[in-house]
Amino acid sequence: MWLLYYSSYGFGVSAEGFHLNSIANPFAYTINSPPTLFGFIYHWPYQWAGHDIAVLRMANVTLTAALGWILSFLVIRRLWTVGRPHAAVLSAGIACLALVAFHLWILLTPNYYTLTFHSLLMVMIGMLLADRPGRIRQVLGCILVGVGGWCCFMAKPTTAAAIALVVMLYVVVLRRKSLLLTIGAALVALALLIVTAYLIDRGVTGLVTRMVKSADFEILLGARHELSFMFRIDWLETSSGQLTIAVLVATVLLLSILIGPTHKLLSSLALAATLLLTIAIALLGTDPISIKLSILFLVPVFICLGAMFYREVLILRTQTPTSISLALTFLVLPHVLALGSAGNYWFIGSMAALFWMLAVIAFLSPLAQQGRSVATLLPLTVLAQLLTASVINAAILKPWGQLKDLRAYTAVTLLPGGGKLVLSQPLHDYLATARAQARTAGLEVGTPVVDLSGHSPGLLYVLETRVLGLPSLVGPHDISSTRFGIPPPAVPYAGSNAAAVEALGLENCADLAKAWVLIEPEGPHHLDQASVMASFGARQADYVAAAAFETPINDGDYPKSYRQFLLKPVRPVAPAEQSCREMRRH
Repeated sequence: MWLLYYSSYGFGVSAEGFHLNSIANPFAYTINSPPTLFGFIYHWPYQWAGHDIAVLRMANVTLTAALGWILSFLVIRRLWTVGRPHAAVLSAGIACLALVAFHLWILLTPNYYTLTFHSLLMVMIGMLLADRPGRIRQVLGCILVGVGGWCCFMAKPTTAAAIALVVMLYVVVLRRKSLLLTIGAALVALALLIVTAYLIDRGVTGLVTRMVKSADFEILLGARHELSFMFRIDWLETSSGQLTIAVLVATVLLLSILIGPTHKLLSSLALAATLLLTIAIALLGTDPISIKLSILFLVPVFICLGAMFYREVLILRTQTPTSISLALTFLVLPHVLALGSAGNYWFIGSMAALFWMLAVIAFLSPLAQQGRSVATLLPLTVLAQLLTASVINAAILKPWGQLKDLRAYTAVTLLPGGGKLVLSQPLHDYLATARAQARTAGLEVGTPVVDLSGHSPGLLYVLETRVLGLPSLVGPHDISSTRFGIPPPAVPYAGSNAAAVEALGLENCADLAKAWVLIEPEGPHHLDQASVMASFGARQADYVAAAAFETPINDGDYPKSYRQFLLKPVRPVAPAEQSCREMRRH
């Protein structure tokens, strides 16, 4: 309910604008940067939602929670001796960790990372169903694995390849007789992929060409998606304070689990105190413990290490092939999600922190043999809620690339399709001013626009224009400092100008001839105006500044305001189009 309530708050002009432009008009582009097809998946839900961003966000949150709940329920029922009612309640509490996927507020809007997460959840649900007796369950599991694999390819092809390998290893280790089901899942994914290829690019050859060109474009852009950069080990950013918190949390939880049955009062008091702290964070918006993303990994690891060295339980000796295989699978899945990303793998993988908690649940499952199922799962459930509350509260207090504290936003802003979002006053004023000036200057809905600001696709989404080249033409970035608290590696996009020229070269000269241009001459990410314009035969003299407005200040990496100009073409369309064609012939 917490996330659903705030789903109508905030808006990221940069990354979220890219997500929305990709979803709103995915068929307008012949390549995708990064190489993802998520826009095609979410295009029809976007249409069904009436272009309402808040509704789309709520659907995204609900689907994430539901998939997390189903997977957690299946894991508990598979490995623990718990009745259905208890399993349903406990799994609902544990599944709230799935919402950590939104630790960057801009990810509330459907994007390729959440689609990847949903895909992995579906694959694991399908694998657990296929592992159960009953033909209906097995067939349903087979279909889910196939659909999840297809969705994974649409979101991140690198992750799709990795999860296919994981599934094959899992089957070989545990279920050699389920080879037929594995082949069935592969056929489902292949059939969906072929249908997709014909819907998007009129055939498999067209889709392959799109993906190859997109990969080449990433190399030109300098987005660090090369194979040599993909297989790397990133540093887990943490501190002595966070390590201390992780050790304390893991110790208290292990004591509650392992000696709780003999000290029920102390265990109950610890659980009650944790619940009260969670409620205080959710209702009051305080941040007394400041859980960082590294703790989402460290706490599960310390719990497993502590349990291994507790002599009376002998967890290692009583592991089953299923429990140890599931634990290892869940442990690596966050990195499977992050594979191929240019950002820090630990930071991106933490979006799937639910898998780390499920690894703990699988690893501790031998305790079920001693009748400790509820006594073990209840503290884990309470811990999951505390971690989720702290991480989401931090996202609300410091939303990525926006003014701090979403709770303080009051400016209701009308967006395309009639939807409304509650924004900070500076962002509301920026969007409202830009829209008013653009309409006065004659910018109509659907007008093609070239964005040379390097970071404003969200503005062009609000103006309801057609962004040329790509949903977002990315500008160069300074990587000398950490961006928005995201740990390295960072991406400089050194080839952004050449990439913009390449992307615009795929557009029709007729559209470029009548396109408006958004520039930000003094901005930190602006593209080179002269060289990019020259690529389609245009010059500064061919335009007039029809609107000017100041970018909003935020508490992220944009503490200063920069002036943007919306340039209107004044040259007749026919000569402009002819100039574009002549430039391309040379």
